[in-house]
Amino acid sequence: MRCEDRCQVCGTPRSDVVYVLAPVGQVNTLVEMYGGAVCSLRCARLTAAVCPHYTDTIGSPIAIHAVPRHERVDLVGCDLANDDEYDIADLGPITVVAAARRL
Repeated sequence: MRCEDRCQVCGTPRSDVVYVLAPVGQVNTLVEMYGGAVCSLRCARLTAAVCPHYTDTIGSPIAIHAVPRHERVDLVGCDLANDDEYDIADLGPITVVAAARRL
């Protein structure tokens, strides 16, 4: 994972709007993106399709939210500010994708 402010999927520098993923109906509104939020809807869809964190949530569609980018945090305690944490309360998803099944 990178410390720089780049997309964890494609490595493109992230813009002022980034994309976070959460299972539809998630109980809490805090979304944690280890490795950081992604740069585009395309990267968000790819993440939902291949990341085990999302493919293991069989039967739960994945909501993709566009949020304003902010400073990264360290969620895993390794002294690297390369993760993101966003509150999606009162935000509707821009799209919902069906959960992929692991092969």
